Amino acid sequence: MAILQHNITTSLTKELLTAGGDTNVKYISISNVDLDSAIINLFLNKEDNNYYLIKGYRLTPGSTLYLNKDNNIGFDNSIGGFSLRTQVQDDSGAAVSVDVIISE
Repeated sequence: MAILQHNITTSLTKELLTAGGDTNVKYISISNVDLDSAIINLFLNKEDNNYYLIKGYRLTPGSTLYLNKDNNIGFDNSIGGFSLRTQVQDDSGAAVSVDVIISE
């Protein structure tokens, strides 16, 4: 079973869903729980290739970004499919705390 709730506290790339999880993503929320603005990258990964759903999105403190089918959130997470990853930082490249919730 995939972990669908994540507390991101690092500026390193974090894998949210691994390929092969067979997760049917219907909704993703990303909440900035930090005092600094967060610059968010959310992307699909397969081997050496990244496919960005969001790149460089600025999320102010206390704000939440909601993504659903209207934002083209849907992808193949089966074996041989894609993993879902995120990378979050502030303007200087330091870590910013965000919460990510994925709903099936």
